[in-house]
Amino acid sequence: MTIGDQIKHLRTAHHLTQQEFATKIYISYQSVSNWENHRGYPSTEIMLLIIDTFDLPLNYFIAKDIDATTDHEETLILSSFLKCMAISRDEAPNLKTIQQLSGVSAERVQHHFPSYDDLVYTLINKVDQDIKIRVEKRLSDHEGVLSIFINDMAPLLYHKKETLHILYTRPYIKGVWMHFINTKYQSLLIKYNPDIKKNDLDTAYLIEILTTFISIWLGQPEIEPLEQFQERITYLVNHNIASWHA
Repeated sequence: MTIGDQIKHLRTAHHLTQQEFATKIYISYQSVSNWENHRGYPSTEIMLLIIDTFDLPLNYFIAKDIDATTDHEETLILSSFLKCMAISRDEAPNLKTIQQLSGVSAERVQHHFPSYDDLVYTLINKVDQDIKIRVEKRLSDHEGVLSIFINDMAPLLYHKKETLHILYTRPYIKGVWMHFINTKYQSLLIKYNPDIKKNDLDTAYLIEILTTFISIWLGQPEIEPLEQFQERITYLVNHNIASWHA
């Protein structure tokens, strides 16, 4: 069974349209159609997201037949997309610029990423993947939310500060990134703290406060050192915000 066949089987087994399946994994329905019709493959990051979203075994796509050239092209395109954003604060990268910078033909760029949204969400998933893995592991250990945020998540974010600074300061991608983060981490909180679901408003406030802390921190022209940020958040929580519990 090819990857496209696997995806179609998975989608129909869950009684989802291509659009519904695409919405669940933050991708365009054109990509789902292309995969199912064998006109390309999802990136590694999107495969991992599919596995995570539908609780599949890690080796679900292990038989994929993607050559080294395909992986190399995807890496070049994503790297060029990020470089384009670093160059321009207000103007979103276009296909021609990405193609010129990556050296990958426009046809191949569109083969890998049929729409701008596909490119955006693949990059976002790539940036977030190891952060999400670490946070989920700590939540599964029943660690407190604030402890995870300060001691686990913040160091991972700081390690990616240059890339995250771009995501938080480019208006053409910031809103998408913030929505992605809010939705994803709210789902994680509910998954490992079922009682939270009883008060969706509290959860929404908590996620909004934490993501705002990060947005201000990583959106500054000069990002303050990790230790200073951790001390600042600890102080604010202890002196200005009522105690929170996981």
